[in-house]
Amino acid sequence: MCRGERPRGREDQGFTLIELVVVVIIIAVLAAIAIPLYSGYIKNVRTSEAIARLGSIMTASKSYYQRFNQWPSVPGQEGYHADFSDSQRFRYSIAGGAGGQGTLTLRADGLDVDDMLGVTVTMICENAHAGSDVSVTGI
Repeated sequence: MCRGERPRGREDQGFTLIELVVVVIIIAVLAAIAIPLYSGYIKNVRTSEAIARLGSIMTASKSYYQRFNQWPSVPGQEGYHADFSDSQRFRYSIAGGAGGQGTLTLRADGLDVDDMLGVTVTMICENAHAGSDVSVTGI
């Protein structure tokens, strides 16, 4: 050992700048992959909330149809007990067929919360004895 040179001991051990840069790059790549996946997952969960709510409204609509032989035309119609109040993320609406006959369309339009603006869930039913078709746009 030369004069002025210290023996390499525990106090000299550590990470080099290159090692730290490599770790930061790896973390950035993982974050770039994980964040969009997580955001998509959250949107799907929020959309499932709207589908469940529309299913409940559709059940009430079918009950109304069987009782009055026509689709309800507006929320709050006498004898029609469905919850159309806005949730935190969606606004719900109804569009009945001509004269209460034909096709019933229920919609949930995303509000500007949790990146749901532009997401629309539509549930369509041809008659009270048929199943409902669901479509989702904007995801």
